[in-house]
Amino acid sequence: MRKSFAAVLIALLMTFAIALSPLAVRAQDSSSSSTKDQKDKAADDKAKADAQAQDKKEKKKKKKGGGQDVLDTSAVFNERVANDVLGQIRDGLEGHSRRLMLSAFDSDKMDGYLSFEDQIDAFFNRYEGFRVHFRIANVTIEGPKGVVLVDAELEEIPATGGSPQRKRTQLRFELEMGRKGWRVVDFRDRGFFS
Repeated sequence: MRKSFAAVLIALLMTFAIALSPLAVRAQDSSSSSTKDQKDKAADDKAKADAQAQDKKEKKKKKKGGGQDVLDTSAVFNERVANDVLGQIRDGLEGHSRRLMLSAFDSDKMDGYLSFEDQIDAFFNRYEGFRVHFRIANVTIEGPKGVVLVDAELEEIPATGGSPQRKRTQLRFELEMGRKGWRVVDFRDRGFFS
C-alpha cells in the first residue's frame, strides 16, 4: 500500500509539474518584456531630464543676454489695476476720508502734490458727503505709465446744508508703479475736486 501511495504521489507531482511548465515559460516571457518596458521608461525619463536641462540653459542665456530686467508695463498694468486705484479714490470720497483718498496719489512723483493736498482738504471741509461713480472708458499704456480715461460723476452734499450739487466730466489719470504699488502721478481735470 505504501508503494501504491508513493506511485500515486509521484504521478500527481509529475502532472502538476507538466501543468505548470507553460506558466513558467509565460512568466519568463513577461519578466523579459517587463524589463524591456523598464528600459524604455528609463530612456523616456532621461530624454525628459535632458529637455528640461536644455530649457534651463536657454532661460539662463536669455537672462544673461538681456542684462537688465525691463518692466513690461503692458503685462502688469490693466483694467483691474486701474479699477483698484479708482476704487481707493471713490472709497476715500464716499467715506469722507482724506487720508484714504490721498493714498491713491504718489506724493513723491506728482507735480504740485502739496497744493493738491490743500485743495482736497478745502474740498472735504466744504462738503459733508459725496456719492461717486467712475466708469472706465479706456485703459492704455504710454511708456512706464498706465493711462485711464474715466467718465466720472460726483454728487457733493454741502456742509452748510442745501441741495446736492452734481458734476460730470471725463478725467484722465496717469499711474506709475512705485514702492507702494500703482499710484496716480498726474491727472486732468484737477478742478473736479474743488
